[in-house]
Amino acid sequence: MSSINFPRAYPLNEEHDKIKERAAQILGSYFKDPRLISFNDQEKSVTFTSERLIPTTTNKRPRVMLLFSNPHPHSVQQGMFLSPSTRGQESLFWPVMYDAGWLPIPKEDRTPDNLRDICLNVDYEGPFEFIFYCYYAFPTNYPEDICKIFGKEYFDRVIEPESNAEFRKTVQDNDVKALVTFNKVVFNLVAKDRVDSYIERLQGGELIRSRVAGIDTTIPIFLTYPTGWRYRKEYMQLRTSNLDAIKAVICYT
Repeated sequence: MSSINFPRAYPLNEEHDKIKERAAQILGSYFKDPRLISFNDQEKSVTFTSERLIPTTTNKRPRVMLLFSNPHPHSVQQGMFLSPSTRGQESLFWPVMYDAGWLPIPKEDRTPDNLRDICLNVDYEGPFEFIFYCYYAFPTNYPEDICKIFGKEYFDRVIEPESNAEFRKTVQDNDVKALVTFNKVVFNLVAKDRVDSYIERLQGGELIRSRVAGIDTTIPIFLTYPTGWRYRKEYMQLRTSNLDAIKAVICYT
């Protein structure tokens, strides 16, 4: 684990045993890593490791929050967001951000440890400083697995309100100027305006934007392609063009 990882605990009480059983089924081998997740049978609680990257310094560039759904267990184990897959394949996020000029970090420097240190220290060129933030703290392969593990009642009563409040506090406390998310569900959770189908709209050159709901200050939020999207021959051009359009709005607003 690394300096961007932090522990979090949920009291489960009488729901503990069922949640633990579902977690074992859904998380698979990740359930067996005590650094990642640990159920306390006596206290009826679960402790887990999450991730969040807020720069430790500033170069006075606008701060942009890159908003994700929740941590992937493998990335938490590797100590950095969007680490290579279990097969060693690089996340498409990094070459896209490189080509768009948002995070121009050379490929030879894109190991998890290097990326973490570079991003924490804002040791990169580009127009912005980036916060990497997960709306939900609990690590799973897929965001919908959180509700499957904890059950809808616990999710709605505990996890969603806590996530919402912490997200808004983080945005306000860190002088975030804009947000970019790669996930439609997360966009709809935090934006004033909702979207439905959107990939075709992005492919047509449309800029999908709203503002963060429930915050007095007007802070724009943009929805871009999912981090792994590559379903058109010209996918790199489409993705970088969208980020170019978002950059222009943020820089000149």
